[in-house]
Amino acid sequence: MARRGARAAMWGGALAIGLAVAGEAQANGRFPAANYFVAGPGARNDVLALRTTFGLVLSRDGGRQWGWVCEESYEAVGANDPSLSIGQDGALVIATFAGLSVSDGAYCRWSRPAGAPMRGYADVTNTFDGRTMVALGGPTGDDALVLSSDGGRSWTTGARLMGYFSETADVAPNDPMRVYVTAYARGGLPVLLRSDDGGRTVRETTRDFFDAQGIYLAGVDARRPDVLYVRASRGLGTMLLKSEDGGMTLRRIGETRAEMVGFALSDDGDTVWIASTSRAEGILRSVRGGPWTRVGGDVGVQCLRYHAGLLFVCADEVTDGYALGCSRDGGDHIDPLLSLRRLAGPSAACGGDTPVGSTCGSIWPTVSAPLRSIDASAPRDPVFHDAGAVDAVEDAAEVSLDAGGRVDVPATPGDLGQADAPDVLRGLDAPSIDAPSLDAGRDASVVDAGPAPAAPRDGCDCRVATGATPGAGAGALLTALGLIVASPRRRRRLPPPPRR
Repeated sequence: MARRGARAAMWGGALAIGLAVAGEAQANGRFPAANYFVAGPGARNDVLALRTTFGLVLSRDGGRQWGWVCEESYEAVGANDPSLSIGQDGALVIATFAGLSVSDGAYCRWSRPAGAPMRGYADVTNTFDGRTMVALGGPTGDDALVLSSDGGRSWTTGARLMGYFSETADVAPNDPMRVYVTAYARGGLPVLLRSDDGGRTVRETTRDFFDAQGIYLAGVDARRPDVLYVRASRGLGTMLLKSEDGGMTLRRIGETRAEMVGFALSDDGDTVWIASTSRAEGILRSVRGGPWTRVGGDVGVQCLRYHAGLLFVCADEVTDGYALGCSRDGGDHIDPLLSLRRLAGPSAACGGDTPVGSTCGSIWPTVSAPLRSIDASAPRDPVFHDAGAVDAVEDAAEVSLDAGGRVDVPATPGDLGQADAPDVLRGLDAPSIDAPSLDAGRDASVVDAGPAPAAPRDGCDCRVATGATPGAGAGALLTALGLIVASPRRRRRLPPPPRR
């Protein structure tokens, strides 16, 4: 999910230990970790982009080879963790508070795209084919949507969001006309905005989120643009809300007791995955609106994303032994795809005359020092849970689980009404559209979380990185350092997302 940017949420003692040990060894003082992932272009998994706490890790060949891109090369040192989108030609667009940047084909050079206002950006999102992109300028109170129809190469300014402090944006995967935005109105009230004309105008749909805060878009159904998912924080936990009428009303469909950092939605919209910062809660899956079932390995999830038939999982390098894994069976098995410890620095394709080759290469030995300090013993295989194993973690997780490993979440009626739009948006309303007839009441078909077969050793598809050799254990000090994680916004939203 979470799709999104991460701001450092460092925990007292671990932070002190991490800074004392690492000192100048990290570019931004955080222990190396991965917390957001995108894939593309379109229905392919050729381009893989992993956002980490020390820059970007990119692959152009489905994960066979990886190269590191430092923050200095795209001029975002000290900015928020970037939001990422992949264009139709594989170009990568980065959005940070320092501005928008677009890559060349080799990811060795970065430039400011034509027409993009020089300002801070909170988010960027794209349609499934990568042709249409929407960037969210803000949050400053004079926010705006900035639009691209050529995969991020050129931009124009769309709807202005005066009076709002915007947070996340999503364009429907297969409908470039439908755009959603979460923001805060004056007084800190969360609101959901919608555009039906590709981001040129917007309208407010609701302010009712069950008294929650931290409202982040998680994803939009690829087949039905009126169906969207929203993550909402309440207390220490997180609710997953769903709308089937274009954001006019929301209902609660899931919940985690710890912060939800992972959300994924299948390409057909039938299956949803969520995960929290708690290993005890694990990865939960719901099929066609059925009960939540725990699936997959015992993984310290940092993000989730489903793309073109694969479920990708950001994991904890220290405790899981890899930073990125993927699943071919809906999460029942998770295979290591990338260990950060096998990175060799910037891509060999980036020569010394490129920003990545010249700048990133010289600082890689220092930045990678914490990675080299992790115990690199034999690779550690994921640990899988069958239905019976779920009960063993019930008390620790404090999650309501039955013998089948299901989490019972009451379906709250979603008829919450629509808040009146503020004066600033009057006159911007796009025409209302009728919600399609949805099979919300059809019978649930939940995948049985029975005993899992042995993990395949050939990885995800045929695209497993040759360098996934995670260590089985790290010392007590490194375990403490592993607690220094980024709290995803998707890009704090899921992970950023916190999306498919």
